Amino acid sequence: MTKYFFLFSMLIGLFFAVGDIPAGGSGETQQAGDPSSARRVLIATENTQFKNSLVKKIVELLDDGKTYIKIVDHSKKGLEGEDPAAYSAVFITNSGASARVRPAVMNWLDSIGGKDKNIILHTTQITVWDPPVKVDSVTSASSMTDLEPIAKNLTEKIRRLL
Repeated sequence: MTKYFFLFSMLIGLFFAVGDIPAGGSGETQQAGDPSSARRVLIATENTQFKNSLVKKIVELLDDGKTYIKIVDHSKKGLEGEDPAAYSAVFITNSGASARVRPAVMNWLDSIGGKDKNIILHTTQITVWDPPVKVDSVTSASSMTDLEPIAKNLTEKIRRLL
């Protein structure tokens, strides 16, 4: 019983440690910075431990007081109604389950037509694959030990669009 209480306590602690990121099941939109800023970044994610940590680190690296950052949960229809032309950069992190981009992400990419020049799609997959998309795409493993270099690499890609 004590072991289960300890595990439950650890999970609660993890939830609060990544509280800036959309919580699992809530689909809440999070924001950082001034919405009227000319430098605007949309981050679409899904609730996994790795992606929550990755997005949190990317936000830390991007949040310079001059950049507006909006975070949505694409698994909760967070991309619906978002226009990529309203942002300097759009970063989507997506599980590459069975070597496929999530249907909600593919549907959104299909719906935006030619407004895709500022989009970076990050997929987590342990095998090498080329996602069937026309946007800039990067694949990495969901490795917590490699979180820092992955976040820095992705942040640099985002900054090039700002």
